[in-house]
Parts: sequence; structure tokens; C-alpha cells
Amino acid sequence: MPKVVDHERRRAELSEALWRVALRDGFDAVTVRSVAQEAGWSAGALRHYFPDKAEMVLFAVDLIVGMAQDRVREVHEGVGGVPTPKSLQEHLEQLLPLDPPRRVESEVWFALVTLARSDARLSRRRQEIDDTIRGSVESVVMVLDEIGRLEPGRDQALEARRLHALLDGLVIQLTAEPPRLTPDEARAIMAAHLTDLAG
Repeated sequence: MPKVVDHERRRAELSEALWRVALRDGFDAVTVRSVAQEAGWSAGALRHYFPDKAEMVLFAVDLIVGMAQDRVREVHEGVGGVPTPKSLQEHLEQLLPLDPPRRVESEVWFALVTLARSDARLSRRRQEIDDTIRGSVESVVMVLDEIGRLEPGRDQALEARRLHALLDGLVIQLTAEPPRLTPDEARAIMAAHLTDLAG
């Protein structure tokens, strides 16, 4: 009888191994060989799942998107679904590299952006993720308006674009070597911007 392979379980093992390598050594160290070694697999076996670096990046991107969405959901569940200025700031902070796991998430994003220049699959995925982030930011601005924390007369679409650009800038400043901002400074900048939005 042929051996039955639980592919979902194996992919879960791979995701854990990939994440351990990335947290320990940075995402640049994530290769077919390093993940295979971490998982206790042969590189040949791993190539059935990830024939190249692009496939590993796509896998890692799906992993980090799910983790970020889970964190945002937890923020809003923690306030009983009733948004507050504080919970909206915490929502946005889930998209910033304020701790080692989120720093790795940003490294994955940068890898995707770089490789997307020469790979149509990655280019499409980069656009999808960027649209997802923009949608998340737009939802924050819309809720700020609903709870009276957006100054009357402000253009929601313009403010969402400004906020998205601020997030991108903070990500770059936080991941620079050495970082140009501390996590506390980034939080303070975000808080100041949200206060400014309220007028």
C-alpha cells in the first residue's frame, strides 16, 4: 500500500522551520537548503514544495499575511468590536516592524518587492498584498471618520493614501541598519499623525 502523505501537515512543518530560520538568521538566510536542514528533510524532498526561492517567498508571504490579519482581528476582538482611537492605532501598529517577528515580516515584504521586478507571479502577489494593506488603512480612516476622529472636510481617500505612505516610510526607517527610529518613536509618530487627523 502506498504511503499516505499529509501535505497540509508537511506544509505546516515547513512553515515552522522557515520561520525559525528567519527569526534566528534573518530572511536572507532562508533558502531551500537552510529550511530543509531546519526541518530535518533532504533538499530534494523540500523541492517538491518549493522548487525555487520565488515559491518560498510566496509561501512566506501567505504566512505573514495570515499572521498580520490574525493580530488585527485580536486587536478588535479585544475591545468587543467597538473601535477606539487606541485600538485603531494598535491596528496600524500590526503592520509595523516593532518586534523581531514583525521585522522578519518586513524582510519578507522587501524580498517580494525585489523579486517581483523579474517574476510575473510575484509581481501580481505584491500588488495584491499592497491592495490588502491599502484596504486595511482605508478601513481605519473610514472608522476614524465614523467615530468623530477625522476632522470635517478631510478627504478620506487622500488621508488613506497619506497614512499608507507614512506606514511605508516608518517600515523603512525601522528596518534600516542601524534603525533610524526606535519602536517607541514610531508609535509616537503614528499617534501624532492620528491626532492631527482629528484636527
